[in-house]
Parts: sequence; C-alpha cells; structure tokens
Amino acid sequence: MAQQAPAELDTIKVQGMEVRTDALAGSVTSLKGETLRDGQRQVNLSESLQRVPGLTAFDRQNYAQDLQIQSRGFGARSTFGIRGIRLIVDGIPATAADGQGQAAAFPLSSLDRIDVLRGPLALQYGNAAGGVIVGRSQLVAEDRLDADVWAGGHGSGRASVRTDLASASGAWRARIAASVFATDGLRAQSAARRQQANAIAAWSPTQQDRLQLVANLLRQPLAEDPLGLSRADFDRDPDGADPVASRFDTRKRISEDQLGLRWERDRDDGGMWLGVYRIEREVGQFLAVPVAAQRAPGSAGGVIDLHRASHGFEGGWRHDVDRGAVAFGIDAAWLGERRRGYENFVGDSAAPSRLGVRGRLRRNERNCLESLDLWLSADYAFAEDWTLSASLRRSRWRIDSRDDYIAPGNGDDSGRMRDSATAFALGATGALEHGEIYVAVGAGFESPTITELAYRPDGASGLNRDLRRARVTSSEAGWRWRGTTHEGSLALYRIDSRDEIVPAGNSGGRASFANAGRTRREGVEFGFSGTLGGGWRYALAAAWIDARFVEAFSFASQGEVRRVDAGNRIPGVPRTDLFAELDWRSDDGRWSHAIEAHMVGRIVVDDRNTDAAAGSLRLAWRGQWRAARGGWRAFARIDNLVDRHYAGSVIVNEGNGRFFEPAAGRTLTLGLGWSGTR
Repeated sequence: MAQQAPAELDTIKVQGMEVRTDALAGSVTSLKGETLRDGQRQVNLSESLQRVPGLTAFDRQNYAQDLQIQSRGFGARSTFGIRGIRLIVDGIPATAADGQGQAAAFPLSSLDRIDVLRGPLALQYGNAAGGVIVGRSQLVAEDRLDADVWAGGHGSGRASVRTDLASASGAWRARIAASVFATDGLRAQSAARRQQANAIAAWSPTQQDRLQLVANLLRQPLAEDPLGLSRADFDRDPDGADPVASRFDTRKRISEDQLGLRWERDRDDGGMWLGVYRIEREVGQFLAVPVAAQRAPGSAGGVIDLHRASHGFEGGWRHDVDRGAVAFGIDAAWLGERRRGYENFVGDSAAPSRLGVRGRLRRNERNCLESLDLWLSADYAFAEDWTLSASLRRSRWRIDSRDDYIAPGNGDDSGRMRDSATAFALGATGALEHGEIYVAVGAGFESPTITELAYRPDGASGLNRDLRRARVTSSEAGWRWRGTTHEGSLALYRIDSRDEIVPAGNSGGRASFANAGRTRREGVEFGFSGTLGGGWRYALAAAWIDARFVEAFSFASQGEVRRVDAGNRIPGVPRTDLFAELDWRSDDGRWSHAIEAHMVGRIVVDDRNTDAAAGSLRLAWRGQWRAARGGWRAFARIDNLVDRHYAGSVIVNEGNGRFFEPAAGRTLTLGLGWSGTR
C-alpha cells in the first residue's frame, strides 16, 4: 500500500491524546496562522471559520451580542454568545461550565492554529458539544516582534503588537500580545470599543516535563446594540436601526479575565497532565424592555448586572501500547454568578423622567453550578489498515439558585436542579492508497445554561424548571484524499435530537426557552484545496443541510399557546453554505492577491417559518505586499465588492418581529505591519 508518509501528516490532540489526522474517525479541519492573519482584519472568528465545511459563522455587526456560530445547525438559536459548541483557547475553556461561550475570547493575533471538530467525534467533549473549536499557540525558540495596524470603513480601526521571548537554551518560552479595536458601527447605536491582551509562558525543566501558564484579558467598555429590524423596516432602510435602540440607549459593557496553569509529562509508555483555571466575567447590559412591561411584579427590569466566576480542574493519564493507546481523566468545574436586574428608567413608570439609565432593583439572585465529568478514551489498530476508536463520558451537575429579592407579588424563587447524562462516540478508520475512509456513531446531550433557565416562557417568575436537557444521537461516514497537489474530504451525516432547546420568546434582549419534540439534521459536506500552477491556489468548502422538526410541539409564551408544525425548518440554519477562494502568489512570495466568494442560502427566522432572510452572495478581494528586506508588509481588502444589501444574520424567534440584522456594504480596509527578530 503506497500511503503518504506519516511524517507529512498533521496531528491533533483529542481528549489528551495526540492523534494523526489520518486516524481520526470524524471530520476535522485545521486553520493555520497565515490563514487567520494574512489580509484579514483579525477582529472576528467569522473571518476564518467560513472556510470550514459545515461551520457557519455570521458577523452580526453587533458587538453587544457577539458572533453567531453554528456547527451542523447546533448553536443557530443563540441570541448572544456561543451555544452548542465547545470553545478552548490554549487549554483554557472559553465555554463556561453551563455551556455558554464567547467567541471574543479568541486572540486571533496570537494563535498559530485553530482546529475544528464536528460530528460524533465532538460528542466526547460532553455537554453542548455539537462541535469543538480549539485555538492553539505554538511558542518559538527566538525573540520576535510583530506589529499591525489597519483602518477601514465605518470609523473602524485596530492596532496590535505581539512579542515572542525565549531563553538561550529554549527551556522557557513566552508570548505576549495586545490589541485595541474601535468602530463607529455600521448603523446608528452600534459603536464599540475593545481592548484585549493575552500572555502564554511555558517552562520545560526536562525533556519530559512542561509547565504552561496562560492569561487572557478582555475589556469591552462600550458595545452599543442597534437591535434587529422588522421586515418592513429592513425593506425600507436595510442600514437603519429601530428608534427604540436610541431611546433606551441599548448597550453592553463586558469585562473578562482568564487564567490557567497546566502541567504535562511525557513518558515512554504514555503521559499525564494536570490543569487548573479560573474565569471571571462581568456584564452590564441595558435592554429595550418597554416601561409598561416592567410594571408586572415578577418583572426583572430592563438592566442586567451580572458577575460570573468559574474555576475548574482537569487531570488525566494516557498509556500507549503497541497498537494503540488508552486515556482516562476527570473534569470538575464550579460556576457562581450574582445576577441583578434593574428598571431601565427613573421616575414614575407611567411618566418616566429618563430612559436608558439604571433605576430601581427588580431582581437579585445568586446562582451556582457544580459539574463533575469522568471520561475514558481509547484507540486500537485491530488490523494493518484499520483503527478503532471509542470514548465514554459520564457527567453530573447541580444548579442551586437563591432569590434575594422578595417583594409583594414576587415570591421566593429559590430552588435546585440536578441531572446527569452519558455521552459516547465510536468510530473506525480504514486506510486507502491516498487517504482513508471512516464511519462513526455517537450520543450526547446539551443541558440548559443558567441564562436559559432564568426566564419562563409563560412570563411567570422563577426558574424555568420545565426546561429539560436535549438528547442527541449522531452518525457520520466520510472520506479523505490527499494527492501531490490537491486534497479533499467528503462527509455525510445524520443527527437526531429529542427535547432540543429552542427559543420560546425573545424580546428587547431577553429570551426564554422551551423544549421541542424530535428534530433531524441530514447533510453533506465537502472541501477541496490545492495548487494550480503558476502561483495559483484554490480552496473550496461547501455544505448542504436539511434541518427540520420531525414532530409537532407547542408551548405557552407571552400569554398565548404557540404550535410548531412537524416538517418546519429549524430557524437560523441556512440550507446551503459555500465558500470559494482563488489566490495568486508571486514566485518570491512578496505579492499576493485573492478573490473570496461566500454564498449562504435562505434562512427562516422562527419556528413557525413565517418569514425568511433571502440567500446572499458576498464577494471580497484582498491583496498583500511584503518588503524584500526589513520585515515590512501591507495589505488591502474590499469586502462586499458589489455593495449588495442583505441580512447578514437573523435573531431567531424575536418577539417583536425584529428578526433581521443587516450586513455591511462595500468596505475598504488598509493595513500596515512589521515583524522581525530582536
């Protein structure tokens, strides 16, 4: 069998085990550092993730709500942050213990690689693992300095600096990076300011031991929220904003700190690791909740004041055998939050004197979540060309809520919720002459976040105790091929879910959730890339998915019973997603330019499929120049070349019908950078 040499193949770490990509029984895509940075603005993950088959990332042009990222439809319902996908940055979870994550935690200027796992392979990561996005930094054994600055449309600009440090022996290495970003925003009430810093240091006292310290800091003192647009408003002025956003001065303030310490030891027969981390996050958000709606005794007001602190521990051991390996580990996490709610006005509710300011206290509670996971993973080459992999995870968690705001008409909403679940994945990979085929099956789950439990669809006070965890089964078959100048992949999958968590209502930034019946996702993904000669290269990533509710269900929301019919499409999930790129580079590597095309299909906006955002095609161009000497570089890019107006994303089940979030028109960005050794 003439198979490509193992030394030329990439590797990926899955649950503590370093695995060659040709042995993985599932879909995985790796994006290298040049893809993340060359000719890119380096602000949002959506810039790079559009290249991953089956992963859809929408830039909402709204930094108060973060990106919408979905993996085979998981995460499409999220109105803020990331759901249904696990996020990990240099070994530190960017997803909290309850399953809610933030894409802004990824320091794109510092990372050297992003790995994206999909399908049954991802389920072994436990709760809310419809997909896994892992960012990694590769520390170098030299002193380097990199700096970049760019300016673009809508008053946008960013500056960043990164330095690499290393001892003469290479025993310790470090990287420190910082960036500042600001924009006036595409629409009224959409300005944002962001500062970010991260540091990673590694010390290797022996060839077998490695100690790594990671610290990330995010400050977003201003992120205005322009809200979505109704169909009528979007058709009339696609770059407009609902006047209620300015009236209430809708905005968000975010502060987040992450700190992690990890020790690893390699042995001739395996290895072991221990890690600890802590994440603190503070959010202050002003919503557009009408004053009249806050008169009810059970109302939580229109201002959110949230402080979350979580810490965790992970440990594991791996043992290698002649034809495989086995690993087991433990993950424990604790999450505590203090959530307060205030009125978003001052004065009498019938005639308030000021809007968009903090008023009276209307909610005050302490929430705590504890989780404990035990997992086991193994790989075994049971034949010359076949490898079998299996993993098993058992999870238990508990949520405690203590209500410190008790008033007439608003009783004690304290309570507890406990649950447990098991996830597994099983797959086999067979080697071919120029690649491999694989099959995999798995089962997993998604438990409600504390935020999803915070509000009841019927408007009553107290935790949404009727909200259950979703149960997921997944199967996949795929093929990977590697030639001299081209490579490709193809995957077919089916995902069945019961009790899927869906938005029941979403109004003024406040969302409530309910359980659907059974859902089904069936799809196909393929990706191809290679060289064409003469300095030309191409890349193609495409996905088709049919995501539907396969049985009818109903729930009470805002005083009415809402029914969703069987056969309706799952909202927020485009049926087609296609990315294509053609780029050229000069022989000396100094000049390059590329054309990017991104096509997204029609997206329904709610469970009842009452409306949909039309499909769109976006074209972009980028060019880059590098000096022959001196380390200077410059780039230019033009996004939305033909200046089309379209909805860049939708807000699923938005209670006021403000479903549509406009995409940016034609935008020019010019950048300059320098890098060199010190």
